[in-house]
Amino acid sequence: MPFDCPDHASRPEGFSRRLLRGLATASVLLMALPAVAQALSIGVARSPLSLPIYVAEAEGLFREQGLEVRTTDCVGGQRCIGLVFDGRTDLATVGDVPVMLASFKRSDFVVIATMATTSEDLKLIASRASGVAAATQLGGRRIGLVVGTAGQYFLDTLLLMHGVEPRAVTLVPLQGDGLQAALESGQVDAVAAWEPFGYRIVRSMKQEAVVLPKAGNYTATMNLVAQRALAGPRDAELARLLTALQHAEQFILRHPDRARAILARRLDADDDFVRWVWPQQVFRLSLDQALLRTLESEARWAMREGHVAGRTAPGFLAILHRRPLSMVNPAAVGISR
Repeated sequence: MPFDCPDHASRPEGFSRRLLRGLATASVLLMALPAVAQALSIGVARSPLSLPIYVAEAEGLFREQGLEVRTTDCVGGQRCIGLVFDGRTDLATVGDVPVMLASFKRSDFVVIATMATTSEDLKLIASRASGVAAATQLGGRRIGLVVGTAGQYFLDTLLLMHGVEPRAVTLVPLQGDGLQAALESGQVDAVAAWEPFGYRIVRSMKQEAVVLPKAGNYTATMNLVAQRALAGPRDAELARLLTALQHAEQFILRHPDRARAILARRLDADDDFVRWVWPQQVFRLSLDQALLRTLESEARWAMREGHVAGRTAPGFLAILHRRPLSMVNPAAVGISR
């Protein structure tokens, strides 16, 4: 026998009023429930410059902002940005040079903030056996580096500062974790290394490692890059992510001992390493003219030295997505054009 549903006219008038009141109450209750944010995934370069993310994760600062954040460690910004391009993570921590090089090829990503800066992260280290004691002696030598990273830009600018034509050296492409073995074995005469590789090389080789004096004022940056699809639709989540990182920076200033312990634990490093790198880092969220000028300068270098195919620099303004950081700290956004 079919189920009989009474028609609307046959219902008591009070029933309709109660039904409407019930639906309205349910709507209010649903609106009052906290929004469940979709998880954000971040490829995190194993670097002291990633400390704000390490702190935010260790101290529950992402959870305080109602975020579920999953991190994946990667060796160097070049590999990290590759995770974003492959769709394996939503965001990544990336140095300025990989950002610049990627901009010549694609536009499906944005930079939402610079997390940290340093002028001491990169080092040019020679083996004593090579006889190299200064950058002026590098002509005709073999130098190991990770192609497409800040190490390459740092090396070229350092050579030019010391009057050595970059094409006069032989570049030996390596991965970051292969720099030490190549230098120790004599495969290369020197390497351009970032931390923690620089420290590990010097500690392992001791007196056989020569950290070459450098000139110039290149300041490396660690930036937070996101898939362009997140820009706009998920700006509120990105702003909460940046809020957590801002709180992490405040934690680093107020509790340096605890922050140093977090850094040592995440990088599986000893206290000597933490003391080695600690004075070199500046942790401050920003998105400003300094980054824009750095990217433009690096683009001119890349075109001049033939590292990219294009003859026209990309419009870097188009990849700087300002809204999330503006929602958190408008004063940190200093782009005037």
